[in-house]
Amino acid sequence: MPRVSVVVPARNEEDYIGPCLDALFRQEPPPDEVIVVDNGSKDATARIAEEKGARVVREPEPGVHRARQAGLEAARFEVVAQTDADTRVLPGWIAAIKRGFEDPDTVVTYGPIGLYEAPALDRWLARYAFPLFLRIAALLGQPNVSGANHAVRREAALAVGGYDRPYAEDIHLARKLARLGRIRYLPDQRVLTSGRRLARGRWKMYGVHAKNILARLLGRPEDYGPDYFADRER
Repeated sequence: MPRVSVVVPARNEEDYIGPCLDALFRQEPPPDEVIVVDNGSKDATARIAEEKGARVVREPEPGVHRARQAGLEAARFEVVAQTDADTRVLPGWIAAIKRGFEDPDTVVTYGPIGLYEAPALDRWLARYAFPLFLRIAALLGQPNVSGANHAVRREAALAVGGYDRPYAEDIHLARKLARLGRIRYLPDQRVLTSGRRLARGRWKMYGVHAKNILARLLGRPEDYGPDYFADRER
């Protein structure tokens, strides 16, 4: 089976990084390495990561795309999975990724994302409606690859420039990689992520993404608005 490095970008995530890493290290089989990219944190994120057994790589310039790229470049193994510091991978996550990349044509895998710390309606939407949305988007040629739950073949990702955009870096890398191989949606590659982004309203959580998927389908410029990714720079 292919070996898997897991990259977790983190900036001031001391409240979330511990449970994130606990879930990763409980995987069976375990990841072959876990890298936390400390993206200029001013809190205990890096210390907690080291205490949990992760390898810490430092990228002082804020920007999640920079942190993802630093992790991709630092990874030692052929498949690089990415998740977020406020995300908890579910049992079987690493196993699903390893199975997906047994196919030598696979360059990207991704899966569904549930919510925790969220209202019941949003947990329901994430569990039942979001997987349907992912399948429809894939059929339309717009795989909705999420930074919180995807994996790439390292050499292929580096060959196309990696995470080279500050916004929607995950989707754009997948679109570049589609020219080189197969993108696979894996229902068993499951994670739960924090519902904290809902504090900005459901439009920011759902509508902006739907609007930009439509823009990509129509060949129009994407527009996430001036504040959508503001938390990434803090």
